[in-house]
Amino acid sequence: MRRSRVQDRLKDANIKDVNANWKKDENTLHLTGQVKAEADKQRAEELASQVVGTSGRVVNEVKVDGVDYAELDSRIERQLDTMFKDDKQRDHLDLTFHSKAGVVTITGDAPSQAVKDRVTERVRSVEGVKDVVNDLEIKPAKEQPKNPTN
Repeated sequence: MRRSRVQDRLKDANIKDVNANWKKDENTLHLTGQVKAEADKQRAEELASQVVGTSGRVVNEVKVDGVDYAELDSRIERQLDTMFKDDKQRDHLDLTFHSKAGVVTITGDAPSQAVKDRVTERVRSVEGVKDVVNDLEIKPAKEQPKNPTN
């Protein structure tokens, strides 16, 4: 239903090459497609946000003509891999980064909500990142069994 309302709003605004896909399990509306100008991309996000309201979030993966997203996404992924590789906590994290039009999706495991939130903040700090979808699962670190002394 949200998807069709967003599509109707986009059509009314003459933004025809943008598609809306509601992912119920994520409570997220993904916008995809291609537009001629950054203003059209932003307008599509505004219209979608009006429909979704506070009941979910909008992830804008729309591409703008003339922007080399492959290079941007590759640079973002390399920078994130390097950033977290150099982090001593990385040994305790299972992270994978995928960037699409500057929207970074993080998958893997984190030991706590605090670590998950910290990862999101660090990813947002990278130049070129437009949005972050943090799909990390919280899996508390297992305690190491204590060796009984004989």
